[in-house]
Amino acid sequence: MLSADKVLVIVGTPCSMSAVGSTETYEARVAGSREFIAFAAFDAGLIDFVAPEQPGGLRPRWLKGPFDGEPATLEDIERTHGAALRANLGIRRIVSPDFPPPVPGLDLAAPLPHNLESGGLLSLAGLTYHDIRASTFKELHGLFDADPRLGPSMQAQLFLYTGLGALAALPVPLSELLPNPYQFRVAAGTCFAGMDSLDQWMTKAHEPNPPRDRFASRLAGSLASHGPALLSTMLAPSYGISRMLNNPELLASLWSEESGYMRVPQVPLTVTAACSSSLVAFTSIATSMVFDYPGLQRPQIALWASADTAVQPNLGVVDAFGTGAMMSSGKLQTINEGRPESEQRSIPDCLAPFDRDANGTIVGNAGSAVVVTTLDFALRNFLDITAVVVGWGQSAESGGKAHFAGVGFGGENAIIGAFDMALQGHGYGVEDFHYFAAHATGTRTNSRTDLGAMAGARAAAAKRQGFSGELPRMVVGAHKSVGDGHSMGETGLKSAAQAVQYLLGKPAVAIPTLQVADPELGEAANGFVLQRSSARSSIESGAICAAQGFGGYNAALALRAATPQSLAKYGVEAKVLDAYLERWPQVRADREQREKMWRRKRGAALGLAQLHCWKGPE
Repeated sequence: MLSADKVLVIVGTPCSMSAVGSTETYEARVAGSREFIAFAAFDAGLIDFVAPEQPGGLRPRWLKGPFDGEPATLEDIERTHGAALRANLGIRRIVSPDFPPPVPGLDLAAPLPHNLESGGLLSLAGLTYHDIRASTFKELHGLFDADPRLGPSMQAQLFLYTGLGALAALPVPLSELLPNPYQFRVAAGTCFAGMDSLDQWMTKAHEPNPPRDRFASRLAGSLASHGPALLSTMLAPSYGISRMLNNPELLASLWSEESGYMRVPQVPLTVTAACSSSLVAFTSIATSMVFDYPGLQRPQIALWASADTAVQPNLGVVDAFGTGAMMSSGKLQTINEGRPESEQRSIPDCLAPFDRDANGTIVGNAGSAVVVTTLDFALRNFLDITAVVVGWGQSAESGGKAHFAGVGFGGENAIIGAFDMALQGHGYGVEDFHYFAAHATGTRTNSRTDLGAMAGARAAAAKRQGFSGELPRMVVGAHKSVGDGHSMGETGLKSAAQAVQYLLGKPAVAIPTLQVADPELGEAANGFVLQRSSARSSIESGAICAAQGFGGYNAALALRAATPQSLAKYGVEAKVLDAYLERWPQVRADREQREKMWRRKRGAALGLAQLHCWKGPE
């Protein structure tokens, strides 16, 4: 059995932003909560929450309009803004001069909701140019230029909002947990570069009033690594370049006498691996966190993050997919012809994986992030462990299959690798995993290959492990069908977010758009539970996330519920484990309240950055 310093755990719950909205908006939609409309209004900038730091129910108040500052009830919000809010989130029809369909008829997408792509996200995060100028980060103001052509790309904004938001899980500042910043690292997955900035950069010559040329800013905003680098920059102890030029000895003050290293985080790890990007990023950082080598400085805490803006710029990626792989309102009209009203689909529920109506995917923008550390570190520092990582695997299985996409062929090796690790390192067999957070793009081909690859991997793992009984059926989760669409490289981390919810015994997404299971799924479907209603786990349960990507990229992640029994498996020092278990109920309650407080607070990303950054010595 592994020792506790070789076991990775997830701390807290992932912070996310997607077409449905922020974390609490999405979870309320999955659970069917009536509070969903209040969270949507918060995302849209219509309301704030009074005293979000206080336990108890929601206390919304109007933020704009004639009733500014006055209390707002859920009924008030629903009556005055409900229809408009729902029309501007999730999967929706895009008919706008700003988003002309690149292919006639391909008119559905899942961009961020409301005004979040036109300044709203920076405002919600508290990261506008004026916010930065008035904060302790004022020397970074040049990175947050108010000109949208020069400021952080939408992808970078998603990295900042979700990455800083994930730090709400920590009970004390990062600088207290890790006095040496070099033990911290960002691990990021992204399918695309910051395409919206790239578009602005390339079209500069055609603008009637081009901005003053700032090549470095434009270039940085167009790189896939820019968002992860901004996270490290905001958290690192730093000085402005003008101060450094006038006072060079400031740089020397960043040396750590104890470790001999500069007091800055390790360079961000950025992985581009198509739809498997975020899961491949995890497999890469996981190895460096548990691997021993002479002189290696292992990261003690990693911020696992991912963001993609597939809709930017101007729905151009839709053209790459082509009409066959994409859903459209025209296809939806064909599906609904001749059906009774009770069986007709609307645009928000037209992404239908594992259903006979799975006629295409829908691209969207999204980001997610969560804190990862070792079991030993989490126990000694009383961090709330929400899941234990028991296996991971990756592979590239497009070779020899006469199609570069690779999607639909293979994928078993990555999953088998995760199952092998779970058994050999943690003692969990293939039968101990009950929830499958699937790739589930919304095409009939992917529906079959999702289940086929998992079924094949389970059978192979069972044979390798000598398991001869009947494997339990796995509940299938398809988070895209809630209204997010296909967020490309971020999709694996969002799947992991729902797996964590499942392991915590909270409502996790199943397949809410399921009406009639696709008969072409065949025998592979026999090992799975396909259902509309949300899924909940028992106390002892396991989950698998898996994704297949263009180019043959495949990756999988195996998680188990964190319980006193599961934490005790790894030879933890008795007094350390006993102290943790005694305080765990309060540790969890505090973490849940802390996450709620920050996620219901406008300007939270800036506040969390100020709380968790390492200060430069003065």
